[in-house]
Amino acid sequence: MILLDTHVIFWLLTTGERLSGRARAAILQARIAGEEIVYSPVSIYEIAYASHRNRMELNLPIDDFVKAIQYQLKMAALTAEIVVCAAQFPDFFHGDPIDRIITATAIVMDCTLITKDDKIREANLCKVVW
Repeated sequence: MILLDTHVIFWLLTTGERLSGRARAAILQARIAGEEIVYSPVSIYEIAYASHRNRMELNLPIDDFVKAIQYQLKMAALTAEIVVCAAQFPDFFHGDPIDRIITATAIVMDCTLITKDDKIREANLCKVVW
């Protein structure tokens, strides 16, 4: 199973050009193998908020963009186990609660996280592809 970070979802559904070769290959391999490709529900919040604040330009109205995400990907459940895991990361890790929850989702669900985020990758808390 593969978990996509918020920026990866955005790039995948817009241009795809900013994805690394390894990220693109991992997504393609997962699709070919019939493996689940999931996203955290907090990514929907992050995209909607960034769009509302004009920090992310979507190629569709936000409701349609969310429907496109839901059509192409599966939403992972946000469980108490994930939230507790995110709260217990070491102090050196990300202060951003969204990134903490996404990383905890990868750990609890034992899946590979596709992210460009250096802080997440360097923390080495979960399996990461970029």
